[in-house]
Amino acid sequence: MNNVKKLKLKSTRIMILSTLALGLTACSVGPDYVRTQTNAVSSFTRDVDSAAIQAGEPIATRVETDWWKAYQSEALNQVVDLALKNNPTIEAALANLKVAKANVRAQQGFFFPSVGAGYSGSRGNVGNYVSAPTSVVNGDSSYSLQTAQLSVGFTPDIFGLNRRQVESLKAQANSAQYQLDALKITVASNVIAAIMQEATLSEQFTAQQESVKLGLAQLVTARKLFSTGYFSRVDLANQESAYAATQQAGFAVKKALDQTRDLIAVLCGQYPSEALKLVELSAMKIPAHLPRAVPSQLVDQRPDVMAAEELVKAANAQIGVAVANMLPQFSIVAAMGGASNAINTLFAAGNPFWGVTGNLSQTVFDAGTLYFRKEAAEAATAQALAQYKATVLVAYQNVADTLYALEMDRQALDAALENEKALLAIATATKQQFDKGYAAEPAFQLVQQSYLSAKTARLQAQATYMGDTVALYQSLGGGWTRESSDAGAGKRD
Repeated sequence: MNNVKKLKLKSTRIMILSTLALGLTACSVGPDYVRTQTNAVSSFTRDVDSAAIQAGEPIATRVETDWWKAYQSEALNQVVDLALKNNPTIEAALANLKVAKANVRAQQGFFFPSVGAGYSGSRGNVGNYVSAPTSVVNGDSSYSLQTAQLSVGFTPDIFGLNRRQVESLKAQANSAQYQLDALKITVASNVIAAIMQEATLSEQFTAQQESVKLGLAQLVTARKLFSTGYFSRVDLANQESAYAATQQAGFAVKKALDQTRDLIAVLCGQYPSEALKLVELSAMKIPAHLPRAVPSQLVDQRPDVMAAEELVKAANAQIGVAVANMLPQFSIVAAMGGASNAINTLFAAGNPFWGVTGNLSQTVFDAGTLYFRKEAAEAATAQALAQYKATVLVAYQNVADTLYALEMDRQALDAALENEKALLAIATATKQQFDKGYAAEPAFQLVQQSYLSAKTARLQAQATYMGDTVALYQSLGGGWTRESSDAGAGKRD
């Protein structure tokens, strides 16, 4: 009899081990992911980029992680670091990444058996009438029952359903990591652009205040000339209108300046009432050599492109999940324990028990539910692929737009600098003539006003061009590299 029990136990062990081995060596149904090939291009733009490359301008295949240091401002570096540490949207993205990683770990747990332990104790009395006479001891029909059990359940991954689920979740975790990278780039770019805008508006406001003072002096002069008969009422009204317009422009600049400071504070995770140490425009240098990435490498540098590709991978794995759900499902449950009227005799001779149950199920009819879930997964993959292609196209558009803007805005800045330089020379010469009495005061004031207007225009052109440089760094991937980005749940192939 003992030999029979040993044979049964051995057969059970063989069945369990065979099922485990089958689950470990089984294949994964559904299509394996194949990376989408994008069309090779030699240039971002129709002419500017190619000409620059042929002229021997520097080409960077990647951007430095802390690319904002190219502006050579320690104060700027400090504000960017503050934003990257305290921005609440980055905190939210970090939490989202933790969720994605935890989901991967949770799904990986299904590769292993689940073990459960249980214990129950009961005390009861069925009465002398219901109980068998032999169970009544000294007229007492009460009894105790103690049961302890250990159960092991396992679902072998025969057709790779769980592997595909894990593959999909890993891709989603990778996508979350790349989205975090993209968000950091966006926050850094927005902070730098806002700082440059604040510095420019600050200088514009200073120039505007000088214009207001000069406009008031011109108005005082016009009133004197009107009172002596040298100015008509129309001339005086024109000067009054010009002064009011100058004041109005100053209010607009001040409003934009205060709102930009609010934006910087919020981007840094601070309340608008916080007075942050900001940066002067003269303390930031335009990078001498701006990077130009090789077009074919853009898809490996832009985290938003990589995030979109991971979503394609995640959707593709769901096709395998849908196919696996259409195939037979296997499970095995084993249990062993003991039952007795006392805890100390739970596993005494005759009290232990055990059992093994294997299950096989196959859906026979579901009105097409599983089939259409597979079709839905295929359609979702096609949608993710289309979105990936759109993201790649937009990435190339971002770089092309920025390169065109850099070229045109650089020329506009050069023209603004020349105009400011020329008007400064005129203002200097006119002041010398005015000091010697060869130029009238209204003419001198008018030249000064023209110079201040040219200075303001140059500041605006400089801010626009510096903003273009920030946009270029952002469009090229902004310092993100594949080596520095690890989702912790599986790197991209």
